Amino acid sequence: MNTPRRTLLALSSLLALSALLALSALAPLAQAQAQETVIRVSGIPDENPTELARKYKPLVDQLQKHLGVKVVYVPVIDYGAAVSALGAGKIDFAWLGGFTFVQAKVMSGARPVVMRDIDREFHSVFIASAASGISKPEELRGKSFAFGAKSSTSGHLFPRHFLETTWRIDPDKDFAGAPVYSGAHDATVKMVESGKVQAGAVNIEVWKRMESKQQFDPAKVRAIWTTPAFVDYVWAARKDLPAETVKKFADAFLTLDMNDPAEKAVLDLQGAKKFVPAKVEDFAVIEQVGRSTGLLK
Repeated sequence: MNTPRRTLLALSSLLALSALLALSALAPLAQAQAQETVIRVSGIPDENPTELARKYKPLVDQLQKHLGVKVVYVPVIDYGAAVSALGAGKIDFAWLGGFTFVQAKVMSGARPVVMRDIDREFHSVFIASAASGISKPEELRGKSFAFGAKSSTSGHLFPRHFLETTWRIDPDKDFAGAPVYSGAHDATVKMVESGKVQAGAVNIEVWKRMESKQQFDPAKVRAIWTTPAFVDYVWAARKDLPAETVKKFADAFLTLDMNDPAEKAVLDLQGAKKFVPAKVEDFAVIEQVGRSTGLLK
């Protein structure tokens, strides 16, 4: 083979290799751009699947309209799965309780985005079966008791905190047997109503909704105490999302207007009059309580 031909072949091989390397370098960028055309959202399963579907469908439609991209709701099996999915990049945004947000922040650098106006001063309600004769928190000692999910802010973390600090009741020693974890707020209400446990702690918004819709028998279960206020739910973003994507997502909530019927329907289902920006500092107390109770390592 003559020298010019060898040189031409070598040059062609070099150009082919350069093109291949360029395509390889662009592949991750193309993949990232493709991913941005679909926004995946999820949330902690703090109520039954039917209620969650009712709340998320109008919200997903609204987000899709505002963001101009496909939005997909990805259900998860429990609180821990929501935290893990956000950290693994399987979802982009998650509706978390205050404590699950702190877990996601500590584990994977999740960022707070927006929260409802009511989440800056949230409450839990202690409930008891009428048959138990319990009328105040001091009488919970020696009784059977149900929390919600172990990672629930309003169904476990703060109820446990108030039991220990206000009433000097150690849930692991002072109840009739170990506390039960129902997994969801509405499940706790039904457990107390049925007499499976004598008392429990639930999210105040779930309690109010179930009460207004007559989803339990008021002759069988009643509220006995409402906790002091604490910070709770928040929409959180995974760590590596582009700032522009996070801003658009935040704007979709911050611009919701109660005077627009469709947007009011979204706000009503979320139990809010408006959404407000959320900051990491908002959850400092939750992190402190999580560590003091031993629930956050």
